[in-house]
Amino acid sequence: MIRSFLMMAVLATVAACGSGDPLNPTTGDDGGGTDPTDPVTTDPTVPDVLAGNLKSISYDATNKTVTAQVYALDSTPVDVVYTRDAGRDLNGYEAYIVQEDSLDRFFVAMVGESTDSSVQAGVVGDGGQFNRVLQGAYFERDGDFDAPDIGDGPNAGQVSYAGNYVGMTNISRAIDPGGVPPAVVPGEPVMISGQIFLNANFSDMAVNGAIYDRQLLLTTPSDLPDLALIVTEIGTDGSFLGEVEYRGLIGQSIGEYGGIFGGENAAAVGGALSLSEFDGETGPLDNELERGFFVLSQCGQPGAAAICSNVAN
Repeated sequence: MIRSFLMMAVLATVAACGSGDPLNPTTGDDGGGTDPTDPVTTDPTVPDVLAGNLKSISYDATNKTVTAQVYALDSTPVDVVYTRDAGRDLNGYEAYIVQEDSLDRFFVAMVGESTDSSVQAGVVGDGGQFNRVLQGAYFERDGDFDAPDIGDGPNAGQVSYAGNYVGMTNISRAIDPGGVPPAVVPGEPVMISGQIFLNANFSDMAVNGAIYDRQLLLTTPSDLPDLALIVTEIGTDGSFLGEVEYRGLIGQSIGEYGGIFGGENAAAVGGALSLSEFDGETGPLDNELERGFFVLSQCGQPGAAAICSNVAN
């Protein structure tokens, strides 16, 4: 059975977290100079619009562990250790799960880390229960922001990034233990897979891009419209936040995307996405919601996607 839930609004509990919370938004401005080639040592944080119900997360890509704090009702204690579930891996990203018992919410964490270990990102959430889903996304960087050198000609400050995208929706597959009323059955979130391409200019300090080849992974996958990631400013800390539109529908925002550049010469980027709809203006679904993420290598770096053969390295 497939069900659709309205996303719980970002709660005051999340928005009111103190400045020590790694997912509490700040301005991201280090107060220093404007030279993008100068290393910046600020620790940018994830805006509430992307973080949603995810309050904190720790992902150890080496030891394959995830510990997360979601508001609310994932498990106890507050910081919950998730179980690795390779069978749910998707598009090169790792899956982890937690469900305290068969009538509690079923949470999935999808996470990834760049090949140089400089950035990671992910999405955590359930498939819904009692008319709401609880979901959120994150990104983070290890180390400082190190922009590429600015020069003349191809790949001298204007670079590209490409790779895989994964989204989590408020469409649900029921996880029915049997013998219980449908009103209390929890759900597993239906996922979205796709590809993402970004162009960044570290002289203009701007980024934009697209997400394409998107599919809603129902029993029979359903194609979804391409997305345009609208041009937005890269901050002096290497972070960014911009609007998302359906490709070709100009000026009609359906959500936000954001992220952070990391590694030597900004070799990688990790980011997240939050959409208030995903199947197009005339799509069959109502009240659909999506939170997604990406971890990309710069074209010309190890692990770069095949589309990078079309850009200057």
